[in-house]
Amino acid sequence: MVDGYVAGVLRPAGDGIEATAFHPLPGQVWDELAAEAQALAALLADREPGVYRRYDRWWSDLPGAEVRIVR
Repeated sequence: MVDGYVAGVLRPAGDGIEATAFHPLPGQVWDELAAEAQALAALLADREPGVYRRYDRWWSDLPGAEVRIVR
């Protein structure tokens, strides 16, 4: 959520969290997103990441303007 709107989606990816933004985001938002990604990574740390791969088929169809691995 950025300014009350869904700006993208997150998913576990390797050693970080993959963030797909639906439109270009300013640098400050990406910095804040990194903090959110750390919290999400901590939440998912004890869980099996493979469970979330069932949604991979939808991921390629998302309207992503930018994709980053955030840590």
